[in-house]
Amino acid sequence: MRKTRLALFAMLCSSALWAQQDVQFTQFANNKIFYNPGVIGSGDAICLSAAHRSQWVGFDNAPTTQNFNANVPLDVIGGGLSLNFTNDMIGFFQDVTAGIGYGYQMSLAGGSLGLGLRVDFRNKAMTSGTWAPPQTMNDPSLVLNSPNNTSMATDLSFGAYYTNSNWYAGLSSTRLIETKDILQSAPGSQMAQIRGQRHYYLMGGYDIDLQNGFILQPAMMIKTDFVTTQFDLNAAATYNNQIWGGVTYRVYDALSIMAGYQITKDLRATYSYDLTTSSLRTSSSGSHEIMMSYCFTIEIPPKEKGSYRNPIFL
Repeated sequence: MRKTRLALFAMLCSSALWAQQDVQFTQFANNKIFYNPGVIGSGDAICLSAAHRSQWVGFDNAPTTQNFNANVPLDVIGGGLSLNFTNDMIGFFQDVTAGIGYGYQMSLAGGSLGLGLRVDFRNKAMTSGTWAPPQTMNDPSLVLNSPNNTSMATDLSFGAYYTNSNWYAGLSSTRLIETKDILQSAPGSQMAQIRGQRHYYLMGGYDIDLQNGFILQPAMMIKTDFVTTQFDLNAAATYNNQIWGGVTYRVYDALSIMAGYQITKDLRATYSYDLTTSSLRTSSSGSHEIMMSYCFTIEIPPKEKGSYRNPIFL
């Protein structure tokens, strides 16, 4: 138990100094709208998605994340609207983000270009932790253990997303304003300021028809805040648009196995398991991620021409 707590403490300290602040999902190709607001309004169906990730299972207070998002294409506004809600917990910190976005879609070079903007409302809170740091540590963020310690901030995310008949590419950025979270456990006490760091995402993917119902779908994503950079490379395939599976390699971090099934015409379930390849593998049994997506269309029948008679007045 003590080994696990010490390892988690080291992880939290290194994360505060060097790591990216945004949460990560192994199934980025299934959750593109989470990273890129340019996806908003793309496609012809309303899509509701929910995801849960348990990261580095085996650590006390290891990261867990839940995300819900909705993509609602609306031709009347030239694109669509989106909702995004994320709950992320790591150690004694909880980050809750709610976002609303708009995407404009236009035809370009035989494909579609989307430009999107999302307003993110973030709340950072210190949960009721019982661990106290050594007195020799003067970092005020380590002594803020009041359950009423919260901070609200507003930020922006922007993205461009292009899709053609069999490939896509996107470039986006989150935490554009780089607002600060200011935590204070009690009036008059020392405050801790956690400045948001701008993040950039480059993604792309290609569909290759292998015939006989098989489609190969390689994809990649580069994530960076220009302090650290992560590279995800994915190779997946679908069979008859119903069974999905593949692998993802996150450089210096994990090798992932993924599988999914199209349960109904509208409902899809996917799962991935990350086998940790970094030094954390000695204390972690890996990471689990599950995602559900429900996509549907609302069709309004056209008005029929002609006259209508009511039998009452015949």
